[in-house]
Amino acid sequence: MREDTVITINNGKKYLLLLESEDTTESYFLAVLLDEKEEPTNNYAVLEEVEKEGKTFIRRVSDPIILNQLLADYKSQYNDLYGDQAA
Repeated sequence: MREDTVITINNGKKYLLLLESEDTTESYFLAVLLDEKEEPTNNYAVLEEVEKEGKTFIRRVSDPIILNQLLADYKSQYNDLYGDQAA
């Protein structure tokens, strides 16, 4: 998976991958849920890319410790891209 791509998960929902974590060895992405017209909604998720037995799976991250670490990383990336005043 890569930033700026749309993925479809098993339940048919589509997400746009916005940012990939830079601080971990695992592949975590900040993603926004897309509506039927593939427009961004106000629903965001942190998704983990998991490889198992040669297949790729997507899992929504719910562990609060991991989420706090990742959100700090994503905020830093956002500030690097758009400046502190945009946050």
